[in-house]
Amino acid sequence: AEPGPCTIQRVHASNLTAASFVENFAFTQPVLIDGVDKNEAFRRECSRHNLLTRYGHRFIQLTTATSTSLGRSVVGLRRYIESMMAPQSLRTPANESLYHFGDNDREEWKSVFDLYNFPEFQVPDMEPMISFGLGGPGTGVPMHFHGPTFCETLYGRKRWFFYPPSDDYTKSYHSDLSMLQWYIEEYPLLQPSARPLECTLMPNQLIYLPGRWWHSTLNIDETVFVSTFLSPSPGS
Repeated sequence: AEPGPCTIQRVHASNLTAASFVENFAFTQPVLIDGVDKNEAFRRECSRHNLLTRYGHRFIQLTTATSTSLGRSVVGLRRYIESMMAPQSLRTPANESLYHFGDNDREEWKSVFDLYNFPEFQVPDMEPMISFGLGGPGTGVPMHFHGPTFCETLYGRKRWFFYPPSDDYTKSYHSDLSMLQWYIEEYPLLQPSARPLECTLMPNQLIYLPGRWWHSTLNIDETVFVSTFLSPSPGS
């Protein structure tokens, strides 16, 4: 996989105020925010070397890289990094692609996650929750949707594809295809009018996605990434 065009709005963090974020993006459209550099300590802690030497003995939960993430497996972090993060094979279907994303033991990883600074931009009446992931080249998650989300990569590049909530993408989606298979076999055949919006996320950038937008991701490199999921605040 290679980086693609950026067809969503793009703005530098220094030019985006809290009010303009809410007015222009919070509820309406995705945006790529440049100049995000508030997590250097967290980034250093999550280097490949530190993950192996400090945390390689810990166990993590993997899920299948499907829209529903139903299949689950528990493996050692060292085994996952050294043996299972190889480039994705084009022959491997989504339901056999194992991926570490989101199912984090928050107590065990609290000292690490506490180093992370949440995005400075906020959606009214929403509160954040961190979700940490690691993926090899060619891995990713097929089209799905959920509530509003921020995402950034600490290492590596991640290509994103988007459809607005009004698009019934599921009518043409083949659920057994991995993201790599979709990108190689289906994406080039899409008519220009049917192609998704997209952007490639790199370190020191942040993508924001409003709730219920269809999206999928494809890791170009070995990638360490964080998503900040937003959910309604109690009493809101």
